[in-house]
Amino acid sequence: MLLYIESKAFPFKTFVLQCTATDTIARVRAQILHILHELGRGDHQFRFRYKGQYLRDAYTIEDYKIIDNSIVKMVPMAKRSESFLDIQSNLGVSLDMGSGYNSDVKLALEKEVGQLKWRENMLMDFQGMMYIHFLAAFLAVFTVYWYAAIWIFVFFLYAVTQCPAYSHLTGFVGVSGFWHKRYMIIYGVLSIAVLGVSLGLAIYILLQILDHGCSNWNFSGGCSHHVVYSLIFFTIHFIFVLISNILCWLLLRNFTFKTGDILEKFLVMSRDIDKVITSAKSGKVKEQRNAAFELATLATTGDDNKFRIVTEGGLEVLISLGLSSDEATQEYAAEALAELLTVPAIQDQFVDMGGITTLTTLLHSSDARVVQEAATALSYIVSDSEDNKAHVVSDRGMDDLAHAAKNATITTQRIIAGVFLELAFNADIRAQMAHMNTPTIALIELCKSQDSETQRLSLQTLELIAIESADVIFFQENMLDILLGLASTTLDEEIYLLAGKILLYYAENTQTCSQMLDKDNLKDSLSQFAKTSDPILQKVVAKIVMSTVEEPNLGIRAKELGLQDILVYIRENAADRDVWNMADEGIQIFANDDFFRSQPTHASSSESMGSLSSIRKPIMASRASLQSH
Repeated sequence: MLLYIESKAFPFKTFVLQCTATDTIARVRAQILHILHELGRGDHQFRFRYKGQYLRDAYTIEDYKIIDNSIVKMVPMAKRSESFLDIQSNLGVSLDMGSGYNSDVKLALEKEVGQLKWRENMLMDFQGMMYIHFLAAFLAVFTVYWYAAIWIFVFFLYAVTQCPAYSHLTGFVGVSGFWHKRYMIIYGVLSIAVLGVSLGLAIYILLQILDHGCSNWNFSGGCSHHVVYSLIFFTIHFIFVLISNILCWLLLRNFTFKTGDILEKFLVMSRDIDKVITSAKSGKVKEQRNAAFELATLATTGDDNKFRIVTEGGLEVLISLGLSSDEATQEYAAEALAELLTVPAIQDQFVDMGGITTLTTLLHSSDARVVQEAATALSYIVSDSEDNKAHVVSDRGMDDLAHAAKNATITTQRIIAGVFLELAFNADIRAQMAHMNTPTIALIELCKSQDSETQRLSLQTLELIAIESADVIFFQENMLDILLGLASTTLDEEIYLLAGKILLYYAENTQTCSQMLDKDNLKDSLSQFAKTSDPILQKVVAKIVMSTVEEPNLGIRAKELGLQDILVYIRENAADRDVWNMADEGIQIFANDDFFRSQPTHASSSESMGSLSSIRKPIMASRASLQSH
């Protein structure tokens, strides 16, 4: 299969690579390293990206579902400003950028280049030797066995016309480019046959000369010049064919070597951890960047390697690299930390080292990838340990999360929404959130996301905050507009249910209920919510409508808006008997004009309708029940 590699660092050049589906990304990178080596850009650090996903060296092309003729992006590991500094350093400006790739990778690259260049040079020499067969065929005509020229010439034709050519940059070319191994095997077998015949004829002629004796150097008969010439020719021809045969088998052995055979093991990080950490401590930009990238790559290959990194002091190094002035180094360090923190045992050690401060600091980065990786790392910490949640919210941690949520990518917003929800499950933190304005504002902004999962997580968190204290919800001016606007932006009934539960708080408070009745889209939104087969959602909508008539003056406005039509629809499409009874009773209340002229207690109505807690699912009973609704 063919892969087309594009890079902004080489805007006028597209690299075309021949690969197989089972090749690792490291092997593909090795091919590019060879090309960059020839271009004099051997220190250019890069990684691959396909369909927005960064590719790991240890995985194969097939793992990422990369198909034939795909375009893969080669992304410089340095940011644009660092790339400019790199160019300056190449022009002679003194900068402490470091050497780029580690010495092991460079030595492996040089060794591979040496083997491939040896193949290229030897194959060129071998091709040149093949033309000597033509000279041999011509000279064989003058031997005693002139007909030997026939098989030597046929051998020459095959050897020359089928011989492959090779360049260490472009690979095998020529007629037998795809069958280079087969050619060498056939040539090796044929050459053995030819040298066997030449050796046999040389021995036979030698015996003939010895029988004659050539006394007194009389070159006649069996010792004629013609016979001696034949002996010399077949002897030399035997030696030549023997040399070409040996070279043939050496080349065949070399053909088993492929680009990346040596580099691959270094690129997938079989390198010693202590050497990587030493590079990270070097203080040189390129070496630190590469070390952070290598640690991130190694961390993805298994829990054993994660513990190796921690054992060798890599956790402390990564915390330090996360605060580097180099954005690329920050990104790879955050990526490595996110991978390491998937292991709960490492999380506790990370928290004890004060690493959470590094992650919350990275939430303020201008690099979207850095923010995403930092948020991902925090999500692991808050989901696996109740004790560590307190460390996250300390020192303005929720303010940092709120800041990151404002301009983050969709993926990052979803992660942050999940972090807020995990924090809200903790009673102490939830009480703290209920008395803070910043987290609620951030959650409301997340509710505006086009991602339904982000909306769901944010609404769940807001509901938990409302259970703790609804006042912080009421204080938000645009909260009602967002909740009612969900009916026109999504068809997700789970989101409708969550929005409806929060709207219940507005409906049961006289002041906020009045605000809700002022919204022009109230009826349309509640009507959309009511178009469901979920009895819980139908009960919530019915309760919202019935709550508007608990105050006569509000009930008149509700009746003018025609909210009773929603109850009619619910009754006609009731999912169960309780829903039907509730809707029917609400319709009777709206139809009772005397109800709006007085202010009855409606005790019986309250009993039939049930309290708010009987309609709303017991959210705090368990996390699973909340997530299921």
